Amino acid sequence: MSDVKGPPTNPSELPFLRKAKTVLRISYTIPFVLASVTGVAFGLTMSSDLLLGALIVSDVFILALFANLSNDYFDHKSGADKNRFMTDDPELWQAARKIMGEKVYWEGNAFDLGFITERSGKMIMAGLVAAAVGIGIPIILLGGWIVIPLGLVALALSFFYTAPPLNLGARGLGEIDVLASFACMSYFSYFVVHQVLSLEMLMIALAVGLAVMMMRIVDETNGYEAHVAAGEKDLCVRLGLEGAVRLVTYLVIVYFVVVGSLLLFDLTYVILFLNLVPAARLVRYLGNKSDAFRFIRPVFQTLALAIGTEILVIIALTARTALTYL
Repeated sequence: MSDVKGPPTNPSELPFLRKAKTVLRISYTIPFVLASVTGVAFGLTMSSDLLLGALIVSDVFILALFANLSNDYFDHKSGADKNRFMTDDPELWQAARKIMGEKVYWEGNAFDLGFITERSGKMIMAGLVAAAVGIGIPIILLGGWIVIPLGLVALALSFFYTAPPLNLGARGLGEIDVLASFACMSYFSYFVVHQVLSLEMLMIALAVGLAVMMMRIVDETNGYEAHVAAGEKDLCVRLGLEGAVRLVTYLVIVYFVVVGSLLLFDLTYVILFLNLVPAARLVRYLGNKSDAFRFIRPVFQTLALAIGTEILVIIALTARTALTYL
């Protein structure tokens, strides 16, 4: 029997840095930041404004911290995350921590665990918004007024995933919201750097959005009963667990169709087919009905697929740029 314990309920059980990691969830900002880097990287193949690109990525990082904290706050208010950890049994916690590892495993909602008060959370969120606006000012000066509506759209998509009155995540629209959020993050980051419409960039953004959408759906499967208990109607609840498994399988196919279409623009995108490995494992794990942890094992694979997509796009764009100088 493993001696790994479930999520701690006493704030004193974790050191300060661990608490900070749980509150800010910095590792969870990686998909956000890399999504913006894909857009900036594509924009820089046609522009040389490195300062603007760096400012965009920095602002997305701050907004990602805000989005994660605000989502935790509203999930705390609704009781969704608390229900999740109350529903899960210790064996499930042990398996989750073991399979995902300390860097990926989430201790739980920082507000529910008592690591941060609602008042402190609101103050941190206000500070993050102020920092985002501060970085946004030079972005507007360099990129023009188009930055404002694009930024507001991206912020609204992230904020209203859990925030009332929309609370898209609890109404079966959260998964589409995630797809749109990350696709916009990728495409808008490009468009601010190089304000010319691009079908190629749109396909890159769609691939990024689809990969993160699958990550969201898989996360919902291992919190299914908690979402039901909270009265939420996310896509997983609406379709049922087996329906969600089928949907992820279909999305994997759509994802590789989109990736394949990128080859029409440049052959360097062939590197994205390395994602066949985590995608195949994802489908296999979800399809193994005899595995008690079938909805936990794919979590790391969806993370690898999402982050892998972003990194491989950046590598492909870097390689293409390098080849132009040979």
